[in-house]
Amino acid sequence: MGQVRRKESEKKQESPSEPAPRQEPTASTAWVKPEGMSRRGWAVLAALVLVIQFPLIHYALFRGDADVTATVPYTQDFADPGVVKRDFFSVGGYWRVIQGELLAPGVKNNPLWLQAPLPDDVAIEFDVRSELPEGDIRVEVFGNGVDPSSGYVLVQGGFNNSMSVLARLDMGAPNIDALKRRAARKAGAQGDKADDGAKTDAADIASVFKDDTRVRVEARGTPVQAGRTYHWRIERRGSLLRWSIDGEAFLEFDDPRPLKGKGHDRLGLSGFESQIFYDNLRVDSPDRLPARVAPPAPVIPPGPYADDFNRDTLGDAWNVTNPSATKLVDGALVVEMVHNRPVWLKRPIPRDATIEFDAWTDSPDGDIKIEAWGDGRSFYAGDLRLQYTATGYVFIFGGWRNTQSAIARRSEHTPDRVTRDGASVVPGKRHHFKLTRRAGTLSWELDGQPFLTLQDPSPLEGTRNQYFGFSGWKSRVHFDNLKIEPLAP
Repeated sequence: MGQVRRKESEKKQESPSEPAPRQEPTASTAWVKPEGMSRRGWAVLAALVLVIQFPLIHYALFRGDADVTATVPYTQDFADPGVVKRDFFSVGGYWRVIQGELLAPGVKNNPLWLQAPLPDDVAIEFDVRSELPEGDIRVEVFGNGVDPSSGYVLVQGGFNNSMSVLARLDMGAPNIDALKRRAARKAGAQGDKADDGAKTDAADIASVFKDDTRVRVEARGTPVQAGRTYHWRIERRGSLLRWSIDGEAFLEFDDPRPLKGKGHDRLGLSGFESQIFYDNLRVDSPDRLPARVAPPAPVIPPGPYADDFNRDTLGDAWNVTNPSATKLVDGALVVEMVHNRPVWLKRPIPRDATIEFDAWTDSPDGDIKIEAWGDGRSFYAGDLRLQYTATGYVFIFGGWRNTQSAIARRSEHTPDRVTRDGASVVPGKRHHFKLTRRAGTLSWELDGQPFLTLQDPSPLEGTRNQYFGFSGWKSRVHFDNLKIEPLAP
């Protein structure tokens, strides 16, 4: 009996031990916080952050009025690169002078402020161009000299080059029409007039206007042409702020509570992602810097036109934006390597009209292009690797190496264009084009057959959209027998 028990005991000792049963956590088991940094570690981290951010913290807490290192009248041609540091101030952006021009290279809405107080009544003029198709030329007037959107913001070709605005305190502010409707409702509630907004006057608007009111006026269908130099003039007399481009009135705003005095007395040149060049800046009083009024051009009514190009020179009827790429050969207009610089007909064309012509190329790449109902003067002069934004409708036959044809509203790369895939241009063949427009419907017939149709819910029209131009990219293209006729009412 004793031996048996001894053997059983030995077997138990020789057998491998079984794992201990798992202990499930109970509700009373407390969570233990992992060991973190000590107080000394936190103190070191805080001190490091303070040292790195001290300039910004000091600026935010103790900044005073903007510095003054220049005076009005002010003239600057940016021949001296040192002028940026001497006469201007910015909190960001690599502003610099390159070959006699001031460059804003994607400054992300960090204005370069002129360190000179503006008089309440002022005239500001300068030349400016954007080298990118996004446009987005920005300027601020009567700001505080430090913060963006602290005054009036003027944006040409903003919002993906779809709209220009003159805004008070915020370029994204509501349109002034919303303010007019609110003023009309208030006047109607008081029994002064009907609540329809149709006859809202300055007194009505002033009744709903406050010192911090954010509002804007806007213009659509006025894109910035990449590479084109514009001449801006900004003028304020009393409460009326006027903005003109190339001598033509563009936008204006009559402010019931004009921004002026300390905190609203600086000029800032600005931009966002575009590469913008500024030059020939002048700031003075409106009387000492009067607006240059160009003699009015003779008014030519839109009407029919025909041209067979059977002559030696193109003549004064056409605006050639790339002379080296344009010539007359054997009674036809020939463009080659024109790079979206149209040959514009100077005579305006009717809104509702038919446009017919012959076109051909010997190139297998195709790419026959024209622009219709554009502004009659714009062209592309930027980086040839970038996109071109037209001012009117673009008709492309056999583009993209003869793989696709399209009708596009301004931009030939946007999804709202209409397209037709497949090789189209037959090298050496004279193709006959017939373009017909009635209001927002544009139809294209090719060689007597329907080809493409575009329906535009917001048609391009008016004085800025009444010209026709032959265009192209690289291919050598011939044009002949142009005929433009107005449609019967």
